[in-house]
Amino acid sequence: MAYFPFFMDIEGQRCLIVGGGIVACRKVEVLLDYGPEIVVVSPEMTDRMVRYGETADGKVTLLCREYQEEDLDGVDFVVAATADEELNRRISLVCRERRIPVNVVDVREECSFIFTALIKDEDITVGISTGGSSPTIAQYLKAKFRAAIPEGFGRLAAELGTYRELVKERVPILSVRTAVFKEMVEEGIRQGGTFTKEQAEQLIDRKLEELEKDHEEDDSYRNEEERSGDGADRTGGGSAETRSAGTFGRDSDESDGRGPHLK
Repeated sequence: MAYFPFFMDIEGQRCLIVGGGIVACRKVEVLLDYGPEIVVVSPEMTDRMVRYGETADGKVTLLCREYQEEDLDGVDFVVAATADEELNRRISLVCRERRIPVNVVDVREECSFIFTALIKDEDITVGISTGGSSPTIAQYLKAKFRAAIPEGFGRLAAELGTYRELVKERVPILSVRTAVFKEMVEEGIRQGGTFTKEQAEQLIDRKLEELEKDHEEDDSYRNEEERSGDGADRTGGGSAETRSAGTFGRDSDESDGRGPHLK
Protein backbone atom coordinates (compact mmCIF):
# COMPACT_ATOMS: atom_id res chain seq x y z
CA MET A 1 0.00 0.00 0.00
CA ALA A 2 1.26 3.48 -0.86
CA TYR A 3 1.28 6.14 1.86
CA PHE A 4 0.42 9.77 1.16
CA PRO A 5 3.45 11.95 2.06
CA PHE A 6 2.08 14.52 4.49
CA PHE A 7 4.65 17.05 5.65
CA MET A 8 3.53 18.24 9.08
CA ASP A 9 4.78 20.79 11.56
CA ILE A 10 5.45 18.78 14.74
CA GLU A 11 7.39 21.45 16.60
CA GLY A 12 6.11 21.58 20.17
CA GLN A 13 3.93 18.49 19.75
CA ARG A 14 4.14 15.75 22.38
CA CYS A 15 5.57 12.46 21.16
CA LEU A 16 5.56 9.27 23.23
CA ILE A 17 8.21 6.66 22.44
CA VAL A 18 7.76 3.33 24.21
CA GLY A 19 11.12 1.56 24.31
CA GLY A 20 14.65 2.53 25.28
CA GLY A 21 16.83 0.51 22.92
CA ILE A 22 18.79 1.19 19.74
CA VAL A 23 15.72 1.45 17.47
CA ALA A 24 14.02 3.90 19.85
CA CYS A 25 17.24 5.95 19.89
CA ARG A 26 17.15 6.22 16.11
CA LYS A 27 13.61 7.59 16.24
CA VAL A 28 14.64 10.16 18.85
CA GLU A 29 17.58 11.19 16.68
CA VAL A 30 15.40 11.66 13.61
CA LEU A 31 12.64 13.53 15.42
CA LEU A 32 14.82 15.96 17.39
CA ASP A 33 15.59 18.00 14.25
CA TYR A 34 11.88 18.84 13.98
CA GLY A 35 11.31 20.14 17.50
CA PRO A 36 8.74 17.90 19.22
CA GLU A 37 8.68 17.29 22.96
CA ILE A 38 9.67 13.63 23.31
CA VAL A 39 8.79 11.39 26.25
CA VAL A 40 10.54 8.01 26.35
CA VAL A 41 9.09 5.28 28.56
CA SER A 42 11.08 2.12 29.25
CA PRO A 43 12.35 0.21 32.28
CA GLU A 44 15.77 0.07 30.63
CA MET A 45 17.61 2.73 28.60
CA THR A 46 20.75 2.50 26.51
CA ASP A 47 23.62 4.84 27.37
CA ARG A 48 22.92 6.71 24.17
CA MET A 49 19.30 7.29 25.19
CA VAL A 50 20.45 8.53 28.61
CA ARG A 51 22.72 11.05 26.87
CA TYR A 52 19.76 12.34 24.84
CA GLY A 53 17.92 12.89 28.08
CA GLU A 54 20.88 14.85 29.46
CA THR A 55 21.85 16.90 26.42
CA ALA A 56 18.71 17.62 24.37
CA ASP A 57 17.88 20.93 26.08
CA GLY A 58 14.83 19.52 27.82
CA LYS A 59 13.33 18.17 24.59
CA VAL A 60 13.68 14.53 25.73
CA THR A 61 12.14 13.32 29.00
CA LEU A 62 13.05 9.82 30.18
CA LEU A 63 10.66 7.79 32.35
CA CYS A 64 12.50 4.67 33.55
CA ARG A 65 9.53 2.42 34.21
CA GLU A 66 7.03 0.14 32.50
CA TYR A 67 4.56 1.61 30.00
CA GLN A 68 1.10 2.50 31.31
CA GLU A 69 -1.96 3.26 29.20
CA GLU A 70 -2.24 6.62 30.95
CA ASP A 71 1.01 7.57 29.18
CA LEU A 72 -1.11 8.13 26.07
CA ASP A 73 -3.03 10.98 27.67
CA GLY A 74 -2.32 14.28 25.93
CA VAL A 75 0.14 12.92 23.35
CA ASP A 76 0.00 13.85 19.68
CA PHE A 77 1.67 10.77 18.20
CA VAL A 78 3.24 7.52 19.42
CA VAL A 79 6.12 5.25 18.45
CA ALA A 80 6.05 1.67 19.77
CA ALA A 81 9.65 0.42 19.66
CA THR A 82 9.90 -2.32 22.26
CA ALA A 83 11.12 -5.89 21.80
CA ASP A 84 7.71 -7.10 23.06
CA GLU A 85 5.52 -7.64 19.98
CA GLU A 86 2.37 -8.15 22.04
CA LEU A 87 2.91 -4.88 23.93
CA ASN A 88 3.52 -3.05 20.65
CA ARG A 89 0.27 -4.51 19.28
CA ARG A 90 -1.72 -3.41 22.33
CA ILE A 91 -0.31 0.09 22.07
CA SER A 92 -1.31 0.22 18.39
CA LEU A 93 -4.88 -0.93 19.11
CA VAL A 94 -5.43 1.62 21.88
CA CYS A 95 -3.95 4.42 19.78
CA ARG A 96 -6.25 3.60 16.88
CA GLU A 97 -9.25 3.53 19.19
CA ARG A 98 -8.27 6.94 20.54
CA ARG A 99 -7.35 8.27 17.07
CA ILE A 100 -3.73 8.89 18.02
CA PRO A 101 -1.28 8.46 15.13
CA VAL A 102 0.94 5.46 15.89
CA ASN A 103 4.02 3.85 14.40
CA VAL A 104 4.95 0.30 15.34
CA VAL A 105 8.53 -0.25 14.28
CA ASP A 106 8.92 -2.81 11.46
CA VAL A 107 5.23 -3.83 11.51
CA ARG A 108 3.53 -1.91 8.72
CA GLU A 109 0.09 -3.42 9.34
CA GLU A 110 -0.04 -1.93 12.83
CA CYS A 111 1.02 1.57 11.78
CA SER A 112 -1.20 4.52 10.99
CA PHE A 113 1.92 6.44 9.90
CA ILE A 114 5.41 5.37 8.88
CA PHE A 115 8.87 6.91 8.90
CA THR A 116 10.37 7.58 5.49
CA ALA A 117 14.01 7.40 4.47
CA LEU A 118 14.86 11.03 5.21
CA ILE A 119 17.27 13.50 3.68
CA LYS A 120 17.51 16.79 5.56
CA ASP A 121 19.65 19.75 4.60
CA GLU A 122 18.65 22.92 6.46
CA ASP A 123 15.10 23.71 5.23
CA ILE A 124 15.14 20.99 2.56
CA THR A 125 13.54 17.69 3.57
CA VAL A 126 13.13 14.75 1.21
CA GLY A 127 11.14 11.72 2.33
CA ILE A 128 11.34 8.44 0.40
CA SER A 129 9.00 5.51 0.98
CA THR A 130 8.25 2.18 -0.64
CA GLY A 131 5.20 1.74 1.58
CA GLY A 132 7.22 -0.62 3.75
CA SER A 133 7.76 -3.07 0.88
CA SER A 134 11.51 -2.61 0.52
CA PRO A 135 13.51 -0.47 2.96
CA THR A 136 16.62 -1.45 0.97
CA ILE A 137 15.26 0.27 -2.15
CA ALA A 138 14.32 3.30 -0.07
CA GLN A 139 17.89 3.53 1.25
CA TYR A 140 19.28 3.09 -2.28
CA LEU A 141 17.14 5.97 -3.54
CA LYS A 142 18.11 8.06 -0.51
CA ALA A 143 21.78 7.73 -1.42
CA LYS A 144 21.06 8.68 -5.05
CA PHE A 145 19.01 11.74 -4.11
CA ARG A 146 21.55 12.82 -1.51
CA ALA A 147 24.29 12.74 -4.15
CA ALA A 148 22.10 14.76 -6.56
CA ILE A 149 21.56 17.69 -4.18
CA PRO A 150 24.16 20.41 -4.89
CA GLU A 151 26.55 21.43 -2.15
CA GLY A 152 25.10 24.21 -0.01
CA PHE A 153 21.58 23.78 -1.42
CA GLY A 154 19.92 23.71 1.98
CA ARG A 155 21.69 26.90 3.02
CA LEU A 156 20.66 28.52 -0.26
CA ALA A 157 17.01 27.51 0.25
CA ALA A 158 17.01 29.05 3.72
CA GLU A 159 18.64 32.22 2.36
CA LEU A 160 16.17 32.61 -0.51
CA GLY A 161 13.30 32.05 1.90
CA THR A 162 14.22 35.33 3.61
CA TYR A 163 13.79 37.17 0.27
CA ARG A 164 10.28 35.93 -0.52
CA GLU A 165 8.46 38.91 0.98
CA LEU A 166 10.88 41.34 -0.69
CA VAL A 167 10.21 39.81 -4.11
CA LYS A 168 6.43 39.59 -3.58
CA GLU A 169 6.33 43.22 -2.46
CA ARG A 170 8.36 44.63 -5.34
CA VAL A 171 7.39 42.32 -8.22
CA PRO A 172 3.62 42.26 -8.79
CA ILE A 173 3.59 40.00 -11.87
CA LEU A 174 3.72 36.27 -11.09
CA SER A 175 5.64 35.25 -14.23
CA VAL A 176 8.34 37.85 -13.53
CA ARG A 177 8.46 36.81 -9.87
CA THR A 178 8.99 33.19 -10.94
CA ALA A 179 11.80 34.25 -13.27
CA VAL A 180 13.45 36.17 -10.41
CA PHE A 181 13.42 33.15 -8.09
CA LYS A 182 14.66 30.85 -10.85
CA GLU A 183 17.62 33.09 -11.56
CA MET A 184 18.36 33.38 -7.83
CA VAL A 185 18.56 29.59 -7.58
CA GLU A 186 20.73 29.19 -10.69
CA GLU A 187 23.13 31.95 -9.65
CA GLY A 188 23.17 30.71 -6.05
CA ILE A 189 24.25 27.24 -7.21
CA ARG A 190 27.03 28.77 -9.34
CA GLN A 191 28.20 30.70 -6.28
CA GLY A 192 28.42 27.60 -4.12
CA GLY A 193 25.11 27.91 -2.30
CA THR A 194 24.84 31.60 -1.50
CA PHE A 195 22.96 34.61 -2.88
CA THR A 196 23.13 37.86 -0.92
CA LYS A 197 20.31 40.32 -0.28
CA GLU A 198 22.23 42.96 -2.23
CA GLN A 199 22.34 40.63 -5.22
CA ALA A 200 18.63 39.94 -4.80
CA GLU A 201 17.81 43.66 -4.89
CA GLN A 202 20.01 44.18 -7.96
CA LEU A 203 18.33 41.28 -9.74
CA ILE A 204 14.87 42.67 -8.93
CA ASP A 205 15.88 46.12 -10.23
CA ARG A 206 17.15 44.59 -13.48
CA LYS A 207 14.02 42.49 -14.01
CA LEU A 208 11.77 45.51 -13.40
CA GLU A 209 13.80 47.59 -15.87
CA GLU A 210 13.46 44.82 -18.48
CA LEU A 211 9.73 44.69 -17.82
CA GLU A 212 9.38 48.47 -18.22
CA LYS A 213 11.40 48.38 -21.44
CA ASP A 214 9.19 45.61 -22.83
CA HIS A 215 6.08 47.68 -22.02
CA GLU A 216 7.55 50.73 -23.76
CA GLU A 217 8.36 48.67 -26.86
CA ASP A 218 4.83 47.22 -26.85
CA ASP A 219 3.33 50.71 -26.58
CA SER A 220 5.55 51.98 -29.38
CA TYR A 221 4.54 49.06 -31.60
CA ARG A 222 0.84 49.63 -30.93
CA ASN A 223 1.16 53.33 -31.69
CA GLU A 224 2.93 52.54 -34.95
CA GLU A 225 0.18 50.11 -35.88
CA GLU A 226 -2.46 52.73 -35.19
CA ARG A 227 -0.63 55.33 -37.30
CA SER A 228 -0.28 52.85 -40.15
CA GLY A 229 -3.99 52.10 -40.01
CA ASP A 230 -4.91 55.81 -40.11
CA GLY A 231 -2.66 56.36 -43.11
CA ALA A 232 -4.25 53.53 -45.06
CA ASP A 233 -7.70 55.04 -44.48
CA ARG A 234 -6.54 58.46 -45.68
CA THR A 235 -4.94 57.15 -48.91
CA GLY A 236 -7.81 54.88 -49.86
CA GLY A 237 -9.21 57.37 -52.48
CA GLY A 238 -12.38 58.53 -50.72
CA SER A 239 -15.67 56.73 -50.24
CA ALA A 240 -16.82 53.62 -52.02
CA GLU A 241 -19.65 55.63 -53.61
CA THR A 242 -17.24 58.18 -55.06
CA ARG A 243 -14.93 55.51 -56.46
CA SER A 244 -17.86 53.68 -58.00
CA ALA A 245 -19.24 56.85 -59.57
CA GLY A 246 -15.92 57.63 -61.23
CA THR A 247 -15.78 54.17 -62.70
CA PHE A 248 -19.32 54.31 -64.04
CA GLY A 249 -18.59 57.70 -65.61
CA ARG A 250 -15.68 56.34 -67.60
CA ASP A 251 -17.64 53.27 -68.66
CA SER A 252 -20.56 55.38 -69.96
CA ASP A 253 -18.26 57.41 -72.21
CA GLU A 254 -16.79 54.33 -73.84
CA SER A 255 -19.56 51.75 -73.57
CA ASP A 256 -20.83 52.01 -77.19
CA GLY A 257 -17.36 51.59 -78.65
CA ARG A 258 -17.56 54.87 -80.55
CA GLY A 259 -15.11 56.75 -78.42
CA PRO A 260 -15.56 60.47 -77.66
CA HIS A 261 -18.40 62.37 -79.41
CA LEU A 262 -17.18 64.61 -82.26
CA LYS A 263 -18.86 67.89 -83.03
